[in-house]
Amino acid sequence: MKKKLGIYAGSFLPFTVGHLNILQKAERILGKGNILVAIGCNPAKTSITDNSGRAKELSEKIGCEVIAYTTFLHEIILQKEEEGYDVVLIRGLRNGEDLAYEDNQLKFIREFLPENYYLNTIFLMSDEEYKHISSSAVRQLESFRQGSASQYVV
Repeated sequence: MKKKLGIYAGSFLPFTVGHLNILQKAERILGKGNILVAIGCNPAKTSITDNSGRAKELSEKIGCEVIAYTTFLHEIILQKEEEGYDVVLIRGLRNGEDLAYEDNQLKFIREFLPENYYLNTIFLMSDEEYKHISSSAVRQLESFRQGSASQYVV
């Protein structure tokens, strides 16, 4: 029987307390040590393509395996399947708008996977106190005053 591996992927620019809330929920479902946080490069958000330093720093902060990738997400999923894992994709949601966005993204991911591949996906809602926190909002706050959003960043 294959070991379950949750892949929690995003640009995480920055990794917020809302992201941590979702990660902790995923760990309660799949077990601590069974979640891989995957930092991808989103050209719409940043020109940073080498996230390996961010991955190492984040791994130390959250006590979880973190990788950086520049491929399509489906390639990471298939790579982990080839390594013998039963992959579960973890997607975090704050509201209905996030659900619509994530549903659309999931359709693209599925179109790149082999025809008969079934992608297990878990959508996790953030707790109420984190619903307003997004990386975009944190970046915007920081652009006005350095350090003004520090309470939202892990």
